Amino acid sequence: MNKVIYFVKNNIGQTLILFIAAMIPFKINVGNLAIIIAFIFALYLGVSKKLNKQNFKHIGFYFPLAFFLITVISGLTSRNIHEGVRGIDKNLLLVLIPFVLFAIKRNNDALKQTLIVFSFSTLLATIILIVYGLIRILGGESLEVFFFHEFSILFDLHAVYYAICLAISAFTITHYYLVDSSVKEKKFWLIVISLFILLLGIFLTASKAVIIVFSILYSIHLISFLKKGKARIAILSFLLLVGISVINIPLLKNRFVEGLEFNIANFKPTNKLSEIKVFNNNDKNEISDLELRYIFISIGLYHLVQDNEIFFGYGQGDIQDKLDYYYMTYGLAPNWYEGYNVHNQYLHILICYGIFTLAFFLSYLVYSFYYAIKFKSLLHLFFLITICFVFIFEVALVRNKGLILFYFFNTLFLLNYSNFENSNIRDKRGAK
Repeated sequence: MNKVIYFVKNNIGQTLILFIAAMIPFKINVGNLAIIIAFIFALYLGVSKKLNKQNFKHIGFYFPLAFFLITVISGLTSRNIHEGVRGIDKNLLLVLIPFVLFAIKRNNDALKQTLIVFSFSTLLATIILIVYGLIRILGGESLEVFFFHEFSILFDLHAVYYAICLAISAFTITHYYLVDSSVKEKKFWLIVISLFILLLGIFLTASKAVIIVFSILYSIHLISFLKKGKARIAILSFLLLVGISVINIPLLKNRFVEGLEFNIANFKPTNKLSEIKVFNNNDKNEISDLELRYIFISIGLYHLVQDNEIFFGYGQGDIQDKLDYYYMTYGLAPNWYEGYNVHNQYLHILICYGIFTLAFFLSYLVYSFYYAIKFKSLLHLFFLITICFVFIFEVALVRNKGLILFYFFNTLFLLNYSNFENSNIRDKRGAK
C-alpha cells in the first residue's frame, strides 16, 4: 500500500493515465470523468508552463487533431446542423485524449503499466458481469442474460466494444506473464484462471467479428511463442471448448450459423422505381446479419456515387437522414432499420466525409502498422489487426467507447516508439 501511495505522489500524471485505462471497461460517464480530470491536469501543466512543446510534434497528435477539424467543418456545413454539432461534441475525444497523453510526462514503463492496469480492470469488470448474470438467473431470468448485449448491460456497453476490451486484455496478460520470460510470475495458475475468465467473457459477448479474429491471432500467438507446454495445452483446450460450445449452444449457434447465411447476392440497388426491391416484413425477418451488412453497404456505396457525393460525402449532420431516406425507399424503414449506420467503418467515413478523408484515415492506419512492424510490437499488431477487422463490420468511431479504445491505445503505442527512438538517440550521443 505504501508503494502505491509513493507512486501516486511522485507520478500524478501517469496515475491519471492509469485511471483512464482502469475506467474504460466501465460505464461511459465514469470513463469520461477520468479523461476530463486528466485533461484539467494537462491544462494546468500548460498554464504553469511545464509543457514541452516538442512533445506535440508527432503524427499521433496531429492526425486526431486534423480529423477533428474535418468533423467540425463537416458538421457546421451540414443542412441538419443539430446533428452536425452533436457529431462534433462526440469527436471532442480526438482532442482531449491525444492532448492528455502528449502533455503528461510518462515514465519508461508507461505503456506496460497502462496495459496491465487496463487488463486487470477488465478482468474485475468481467467477474462483476458474470456474478451479475448469475444473480439475474437465480432471480428467474433466462440464460439469455449471459449472452451478447445482455452480458455487458450492467455497464451499458455495446457487446462488441466490451469484447475488444477483453481481447486486448487477454493479449496483454499472455504477453507479459506467459510469453515475456523477463517477468517471473510465481502464481502461474492464477494467471491462467484470469485468462480463462477473459476468454469466457469474449465467448459470452458472442461478438462474431471479435471471436473470429481473436481466435486466429491468439492461437498463432500461443503456438509460436508460449514455451510453457501446460499453459499452451490448457488455453488451447479452452479455445477448442469455445468452438464446440458455439456449435452446441442454441443461442450462440443461431448467431454464428444463421447470422452468416447469405442468400441475397442478387440484390442490386437502383434509382429506377420500377426495379427497386422493396423488402416486406417476411423478407426483413429472414435477413441474416451478413445479408443486412451487404444490403447497407450496397445501398450506401451505390447512392453515394449516383448522388455525386463521393469526393466530400453527405456530411456529418446529413448522413443518417440520407441513409434513412434510402432505407425507406427499399422498405427497410421506418420502424425496422431507421437510424442504422452502414456497419462498416471505412464506408462510413467515405459516405460521411468523402474519399479524400478516407484516404487520410487509411494513411494513418498504414503509418501505425508500419511502426508496429518496424519495432516488432506484437501487442500493437494484434490490437491493429483486431480493430481493423472489427471496422469491416461495425462503425466503431461514432461511439464513445470505440473512439476511446482506438485513439487512446493507438496513441500510447505510437508514443512508446517515439520514446524508444529518443532513448536510442541519447545513447548514441553518449557513446564514445
